[in-house]
Order: sequence, then structure tokens, then C-alpha cells
Amino acid sequence: MAIQKRPGRTKPYRVYWNNPTTGKRESRSFETLRNARIFNADVLRRLKEEPDSFADTEDEPTGGTVREIVALYIAAKGFKGINLVNTLHHLKPVLEVMGKREIASLTRHDLVRFLSDQMASGVKQLTAHRRLSILRSGLAWASEQGLIAENPLVGIKIPKGKPLKLPPPTTTEAARIMQAGQPHIQRVVILGMYVGVRVGPSEMLSMQWPNVDMDRGIIRLKGANKGGDAWRDIPISTALRPHLAAWAAIDIPAGMTHIINYNGKPVKSIKTGWRKALQRAGITRRIRPYDLRHAFATLALDAGADINAVAANMGHTDPTMVLKHYQHVKEAMRREAVESIPEIPLELGTSPGHIPDAFYGDFPCAHTKKQQ
Repeated sequence: MAIQKRPGRTKPYRVYWNNPTTGKRESRSFETLRNARIFNADVLRRLKEEPDSFADTEDEPTGGTVREIVALYIAAKGFKGINLVNTLHHLKPVLEVMGKREIASLTRHDLVRFLSDQMASGVKQLTAHRRLSILRSGLAWASEQGLIAENPLVGIKIPKGKPLKLPPPTTTEAARIMQAGQPHIQRVVILGMYVGVRVGPSEMLSMQWPNVDMDRGIIRLKGANKGGDAWRDIPISTALRPHLAAWAAIDIPAGMTHIINYNGKPVKSIKTGWRKALQRAGITRRIRPYDLRHAFATLALDAGADINAVAANMGHTDPTMVLKHYQHVKEAMRREAVESIPEIPLELGTSPGHIPDAFYGDFPCAHTKKQQ
């Protein structure tokens, strides 16, 4: 198989291959070389991993299958790096089930059945929904581009999963992870607790020293693609400043560009380091690196910080997103509500016991817990 260029045509780039089932040569034409290369790579993968997917393709209408439209969508959006890897990972089970289907034949039943089969195989509902969301985005794009006559999934609603809400790490737990973790994990904990950025390649792992302005006291961050500004300035707190200064004294003379680095190289994933740190710290409950971001919101909101400021620092364009996703973090406000009830003179027969003040550990924090 190969890509052939035919000048003077509306779609000059043609991908052709031999169908392993029929033995016949088949082809597909594209307007751009990039789209042709994306499709060519997919055909190569299918020839190697899914040769049965070519069966009866001569009876299928060209240009109208889920697989073809999704391939064009990915090419047009230009996914790169970890985003491309994750997108292809989540698309694989979708294409295995619906890749050969004509777009017009998809129904709500197909989506519900996919969700049901995914969860029966042990896949979490949110993950299954994420996989379907890529398909729906691809079809919406294809409809806007005029590549399909009609998007059959418009207006179709399917049951949604509820996000898993885990209690964020306490300052005591954060301190234990700090003590047990490698230096790059220690930096992740401190930045997560003090800055509240997204812990992953989209934000924290891409933070670089040239974007840290100690004189102005800000970190300029290229934010995740969440519909907000491409860049946002995050103030450096008084408690964070000495940590950044100490790290800069090590990294900058050594030519390090990324704040989160390991053995002199930028870090792409902290999955292994995080798991080992939890094990060494003796923490058995589930704590995700992303929960550090939740802890930032916990401390800020419980200390009485303005919700608009918290949302801006976290990269949320809508402050209500903070309330929606971090309802469980406002413990101090809920406690303040119950403590506002005056003592009721009830005869219980025993004197009330003494409840000691909550112990928050000695992890240094920029926010001070409100006094009850």
C-alpha cells in the first residue's frame, strides 16, 4: 500500500491497498497529504491487527463509516503527544464495535448497548462515556464540515455517570507523601497544594522556569485547553516562594527547563513515583495526584478565599465549576453552620465528652484555617 499524488484533482492524494479478504485493490482519496497519512497509518494498523475488518468492504458505501469519519476528525484536530495517545486508546473499543457501521445507521440503542457492554467488562461508566464523547465530537465536526448529510446522534441523551468524589489529601497525608516521595514527587505535592494547577502533562508537568517571574511574584502558565485563556498568571504565595527559589538554584545552573524533572529530564508521567510514595508513606486509601488540586480548593475555600479568585487561579472560566466539582471540600463552612445552633438544654443523664481540636499536621500551608 502507498500514497499516490495525482495533481490537478480536487482530492489529489490517494491511499490504496490490497484487501486481504477479497484480494482486490481498494483506494480512498483525500484533499490533504496530512489526512491521507493519517488514514494510511490506520489501514496499516488494521492490516496488521484487524485483517477481518476488511471483510465485505466492497458492499459498504465509501466515506460513510465511523472509522473513516473519526480518522478524518483526528487528523483535522491535530491531536499530539499524550492527547493523541489517550484519544486513540479510548477510540479503540469504539471502533472495534462500530468502526464498520455506516454513520446514518447509528442509534441511541447502539450507544446504550456500548455503555452496558463496557461496564459489564469492568470499565467504569465515566470512562465509557468519555469514549463515546470522542465519537460524538467526531460526528458533530463531520456534520459541520459537510462530510455527512446528517448527524444521527444529535439530541440523543444517554444515562450519565456520576464523577467519583474522593476526600482530598489532608495536610498530614500530604506531609507523609512528601517525606516518602522522590524529589520530583515532592515538587508535585507542593505545587499541587499551593497553586492548584492540573496535575498532568497539560499544566503542571509542562511548567517551565522561563515562565516563573520571582520579581513580580507570578507563574505564567500555559493552561489546558478548557475553553479559557491560553495563558494565566498565578500569584506565588509567600509560603511557596522559598521552595521555588531553592529549586531554581539547583535547576537553572544545570540547564533544566522544566520545574518537574527527574534525572535531568522533563517528566511525562508520575504514575509510578506517586504509587511508590503512597506505599512508603503507608497510605492505603485511594489518593490521586489530581486530588492535590482538590486539596488546594479545600484549603482556599475553607480559609474564606473569594470563590472567583480561586476559580481564576485554577483555570475555571465559570466560578460555579468550583462549587459543582468541589462541594465536598467546604467542610469548614458546613461545620460553621452546625456550630451556629445554640446549645439546647436537654437532659442526657451524662455529661458531654470532650472532643479534641482536629489535628491538621505540620505541613506548611499558605492558607490559615479559620478559627471556629
